[in-house]
Amino acid sequence: MLSQLSYGPAVEIVGSRRRMGDLDAFFAWYRERYMASDVDAISGVYEAPLLAVRDGVAIHLADREAVRAHLAELMAAYVASGAARAEVASLQVTPLGTPGALATANWHVSDPADRLVKDFHTTYQLLRDGDDGWRILSYTNH
Repeated sequence: MLSQLSYGPAVEIVGSRRRMGDLDAFFAWYRERYMASDVDAISGVYEAPLLAVRDGVAIHLADREAVRAHLAELMAAYVASGAARAEVASLQVTPLGTPGALATANWHVSDPADRLVKDFHTTYQLLRDGDDGWRILSYTNH
């Protein structure tokens, strides 16, 4: 569950445009599947090609298999670090027209004793894919 949700004033879009509020549900699902090391489910919401930025280095992932392998490696590193639970401490969303958004999540990752293992931010560029939900076009860890 999100412990803090921070939206800018432009998030509730006037008229018939969709609200961005379902991003909290998307990230709750993402957190649960990621921590279960469900690489197929998680890689399924990423676009290919994908641009990932980690530690200031641009990583160009050209196809679905490269995206899947990248995510599998990250999930394995979480398991190796002792991570057992992840929470979105805060989520800041900037709408990009009707179907898009930039979302910055402050992730808190804990071990089985509920000790903080990681505290970091990731900004995702997302696009609404019709009725199929959100797709991640790129991400930057910072």
